[in-house]
Amino acid sequence: MRSNLGRLNFRGFYTAILEKDDEIISAASIRIHGREMAEMPFVGTESKCRGQGFLRKFLVAIESALHFLNVENLIIPASIEIVGMWTKKFKFSHIESAMIRTIISSNTLMFPKAVRLQKNLLADDAEADNAAMEVNEVQNNDQNEFQQNRDERPPFIDLNLDPSEEAIDA
Repeated sequence: MRSNLGRLNFRGFYTAILEKDDEIISAASIRIHGREMAEMPFVGTESKCRGQGFLRKFLVAIESALHFLNVENLIIPASIEIVGMWTKKFKFSHIESAMIRTIISSNTLMFPKAVRLQKNLLADDAEADNAAMEVNEVQNNDQNEFQQNRDERPPFIDLNLDPSEEAIDA
């Protein structure tokens, strides 16, 4: 469905899913706005799976895919109550003034009383190395788990696939 209001445009979103044992654990909506930024207005984890590190694992995979695509920043709207979680646990920060201009010129989703946060995905090399180590650790854990349960099917979504140029420009 198409809206006449630009701020209500939901085109170009991808859905990322983290599964375990054929059960959806976490899901997120992501839209890439060229190389400058991607937005992730919705992300959630099944309530019975919270507090077990699934969101961290999921974000590592998403950030890794966006980093691979040379997307510079990940933007999220966070409710005021959980800004601390995003800034402390997941290294997001408040929007920089230069990014505000980019966001204003793009069609991004925002919610009442939410705070926009950003994470620079192409930060200095030390942070990139830490992220790479975290990705390797997640991949090694997944590989070990997969070897133990050979009858499991592979993950539903391969976040390493390149989106089409049309999707990036949307």
